[in-house]
Amino acid sequence: MGFLCKAAYLSIAVMSAMYPLIFAALNGNLTSGSIGKSFNPGDEDIGGPGVLVWNYDPNSNGTMYFLYESAHDYVPYKYMMTSRAAPRVLTRSVALSLQIPPFSCAFVAVCSTFRGRVVRGSLMNLDRQKHMLGTWAEINWHANGTGTWGDISVLRGNDGAATIQSLDGLGRSKGFTLDLLSEAPSGARAQKATGSWCLDKIIGQDANNVTRDWETKFLDPWSVYLEDDIDPVINSDNGRFQVIFYEGVI
Repeated sequence: MGFLCKAAYLSIAVMSAMYPLIFAALNGNLTSGSIGKSFNPGDEDIGGPGVLVWNYDPNSNGTMYFLYESAHDYVPYKYMMTSRAAPRVLTRSVALSLQIPPFSCAFVAVCSTFRGRVVRGSLMNLDRQKHMLGTWAEINWHANGTGTWGDISVLRGNDGAATIQSLDGLGRSKGFTLDLLSEAPSGARAQKATGSWCLDKIIGQDANNVTRDWETKFLDPWSVYLEDDIDPVINSDNGRFQVIFYEGVI
């Protein structure tokens, strides 16, 4: 049985009708790995490394969240669905979603060498394309035992506020809770694949300086990744974090 703080049922029958490609994979009609890696309604929390993901967006009916491994941007590492019904865990190498109702959470277990990010998303994240634009909760577990590190980054975009906190009893935290989307200048915005508008990336080719200027008015570079030469990270002694996503866009 998966660990659930609270859940809302998303009809499997409705999902099957709307997204036949995914359910073809679940029924074994697609090749292994053609959609994703792991469907899980919330992993069993046995004290190992992992992330407790919270949805603090009061305007959502349930938000999907995705874990991506570093350098593996086309297919999510893991994504799940919470449900009022008894949780189901599929053992095939495919996935459905991690859809968390407002003010609810789900625990996501990872391997002890996982390095990647947690992001907001939708079923469009299953199209085997890159979906980089948005706020990243980055988490790295180091196999050599040098530590477990986490941060909140807006370098690749900003689709809403997020915070990260260690769950080792020390309560270290980083991130931000401000809504920077509502009043942002139009020149700071970029359109996601879903058609929603968020804040643009501020790193790499075509970095948006209007976005950078807007965000640096409100965000502390020692709390949020705004530039490469400052590392606003925290560590967790037990390899466990809590990530809270606030109001945002998908």
